[in-house]
Amino acid sequence: MGGCELCGGTGFLKKEDGKVELCHCRFNSQDINATLLIPKRFWGVEFENYSCDEGNSSEADALKEAKIFSAEFNPENGAGLTLVGPPGVGKTHLAVGILKEIYRKKGVKGAFFDTKDLIYRLKSLIEERKINRAIKKILNIPLIVLDDLGSERLSDWQREVISYIISFRYNNLKSTIITTNFPLEAGENERSEDRGIRVYLSERLDPGTVSRILHMNRVIYIIGRDRRKEVQKQKKLLG
Repeated sequence: MGGCELCGGTGFLKKEDGKVELCHCRFNSQDINATLLIPKRFWGVEFENYSCDEGNSSEADALKEAKIFSAEFNPENGAGLTLVGPPGVGKTHLAVGILKEIYRKKGVKGAFFDTKDLIYRLKSLIEERKINRAIKKILNIPLIVLDDLGSERLSDWQREVISYIISFRYNNLKSTIITTNFPLEAGENERSEDRGIRVYLSERLDPGTVSRILHMNRVIYIIGRDRRKEVQKQKKLLG
């Protein structure tokens, strides 16, 4: 860091309003993706390359809310976001963008977890008697992403694990970003039928867990095209 022209090697920048923020040079020598446990497919994801369809206000609004959340993030208040929408609208893209932005600007180290993979890994740790240590680590990270929550029906044990993680983080003011294909509960989203979403998260998790999510997180709905399908169509046309 000694050669940085911006901060003079201190690692910090003093802004005009007197506040201090981390200099980007602090992150040049480390792999942010590995630090935040971001899967390889999303290594290149940033706010800047989240494309919004012209005229699609929900995508533009979701990007705006993600940026506001990142700028105002305070690890002490436990506030989070829940991004809801059909597959392929960029929910994970925005969640990863938030993790990176907060780490760069606030110095808060978060972690990304694919919910299905997380449950599988925790189950495998039971036999090794390491599950308590793993869960304790997840509970105390100041900011985590639980990606694709509710993507499959859970066993009683799996439901209890997710419920425990969310309950602990709710009670101890630990921020959680959730992405899901499903509205949280019946009647909570009047336009769910229009989006082809007929299953509610409250059917996959217990009502108490959903209630905590609603209380601790701002819910953002995204309506849009399935970006993954469009990429496949382009590949077929070019092929």
